[in-house]
Amino acid sequence: MSPRARADAPDAPAPPPAQRSPTTATPRDGALDPTLGAPSPRGRRPREEAGGPVHRALDVLDLLGAPGGPSSLGVVEIARQLGRDKSQVSRLLKLLADAGYVDREPGSLRYRIGTRLFAIGATAVDRRLRDEADAAVAREAALLGERVDVGIRSGGSVMTISTAAPDSELRAAGWVGRTAPLSCTATGRALLFDLDTAAIARIIVPEGLGPAGPAAPRSLDELVSRVADERRRGWSAARHETDRGLLSLGAPVRDSGGTVVAALGVSGPESRIDPVLDEIRAAVLRAAGDLSRALGAGLAGRRASTAPRAGPPPPSHHDGVSPLPPPPAPERGAS
Repeated sequence: MSPRARADAPDAPAPPPAQRSPTTATPRDGALDPTLGAPSPRGRRPREEAGGPVHRALDVLDLLGAPGGPSSLGVVEIARQLGRDKSQVSRLLKLLADAGYVDREPGSLRYRIGTRLFAIGATAVDRRLRDEADAAVAREAALLGERVDVGIRSGGSVMTISTAAPDSELRAAGWVGRTAPLSCTATGRALLFDLDTAAIARIIVPEGLGPAGPAAPRSLDELVSRVADERRRGWSAARHETDRGLLSLGAPVRDSGGTVVAALGVSGPESRIDPVLDEIRAAVLRAAGDLSRALGAGLAGRRASTAPRAGPPPPSHHDGVSPLPPPPAPERGAS
């Protein structure tokens, strides 16, 4: 029946008033169903009205995975923070644990995010990184007129996962999958920004510094010093370190936890890059920041720490750093 027909119809008897449960008040009365619990002390918006058990499970996962929060929580604490009944939370945690979405810590009653969620998250980040990287390099190459790469760490090398250049021959040259040493490339050193001396040595010492040009680091100490200087300013530069006359700039790409997962770089002839160095540097930092935000960086309102992360002790012959042989000549074209 149309709205107009309904308006012209004779009045129907009014339905009897709804009977209220003596133990349940409506939201208009300012109370909540006791089976749903009180509002969260952290200000989380209740999801019961939208989807029941699924949203209750999401609330638990949100709490356990909150950035900056404890690595694990007990049933009582979860129930208190979410304003839910303890037995209800306990049953929900058991279901999530059986599915692998949460893990129960051995020897305790505390729960943490499960390995299955880590696997799903890693797959999502990897796919998102590659998709967003393809868009970023195409956009920046068109704007800057130079080759733009995104690379990830593979052992002691940086491996290109996405690249674009204004020159069609360069685009067709098969750069994706190509590797270059971490030590003498701008993107490679940007990938080391999270690491301290011990962790860098653990990566570099087994494979050596790799092929390098005339201005590349010649020792582990020199590499560590360059990484420290570049970390402080937030971007890296490699001049004459692979090919003579080649200049490249790079910046780290971070994920939602602030961890460096990739690096974005621009490379080209020194004669073209030097006159517009400030513009290129700003573009690299902006593009790396955009890519980081696409991966969730900064969503928690926390700045990623620029302090290096500790690593296990490196293989050592003396008191900290193993001697390395001089690096061989590089493969042409690395950035």
